[in-house]
Amino acid sequence: MTALQDLLQDLTQLETELRRFELEFGIRSADFYQAMMRGDLEEFDALDEYRMTFLEWLALYKTWLSLDEKYQQLAHRQPIAVQLKTNLEAIHA
Repeated sequence: MTALQDLLQDLTQLETELRRFELEFGIRSADFYQAMMRGDLEEFDALDEYRMTFLEWLALYKTWLSLDEKYQQLAHRQPIAVQLKTNLEAIHA
């Protein structure tokens, strides 16, 4: 497995976990993250039942952002056509 494939697998797993929060709370992770960064959700800090959940969601999204940035950096180093060819050859080998 290539570094890009490993990152893609990790991103997909994180997206599955993030989707659980999105469905539970009815907002996209990116919107939640932006609201957290602006301080719009301070009222929830006093609610113990949400504080840990929101911290977990925030940590997962920050991890996703970091891995997505690494994926983008690696993907730009190698043309998409070359990546597809390499992956297709591995599948058919």
